[in-house]
Amino acid sequence: MKKITTRDKIINSAHKLFYEKGFNGTSIDDILKDAGLNKGSLYHLFQGKKEVLLAVIEERIAYNLEQKYKDIATVENPLRFLKQKLLTTDTFDFKHGCALNNLVQEMSPVDEDIAKALWQVYNALEDYYFLALREENMSEYEKKSVAKMMVATVEGAIMAAKAAQDKEPYLQIVEQLFCLIPMHPHKKKG
Repeated sequence: MKKITTRDKIINSAHKLFYEKGFNGTSIDDILKDAGLNKGSLYHLFQGKKEVLLAVIEERIAYNLEQKYKDIATVENPLRFLKQKLLTTDTFDFKHGCALNNLVQEMSPVDEDIAKALWQVYNALEDYYFLALREENMSEYEKKSVAKMMVATVEGAIMAAKAAQDKEPYLQIVEQLFCLIPMHPHKKKG
């Protein structure tokens, strides 16, 4: 079993707390207390809270999305795969919403470096949705546009569920989204 490093403890605690309380609602002391570490541990590895957040964005949020969607480029019927991923809600936390969306709303207008890092993750999410449309009879432009619309719709659905503190609005919106996008049965090659 791999030993959890001090850096990982900091990033894990920060990820959890930024998600639950927001970046501005979380202090360095909160992170250290949650991680069971002292201040020297954090400042030996990071210049401050902003650098911790940038690590959380890259090493947790982007990584988690990559793990969730990494197979989308190779699966049969990628649009159906995406729908199944989105409708499997056992690991969703509708109380707190989407970690990416929460940070975009809180931090994009505040800090250019953080906004850029969040935009890169958001673009990667659009790229996964674009890959889900690869077998659909659309132009590249239409696939990119539909992927953007899908991401915006799903993020809005998560926000609706967060507002309601219930997954039902999310499930209704995502089901309707896929009714708008005709899924073509996978055509066997050869």
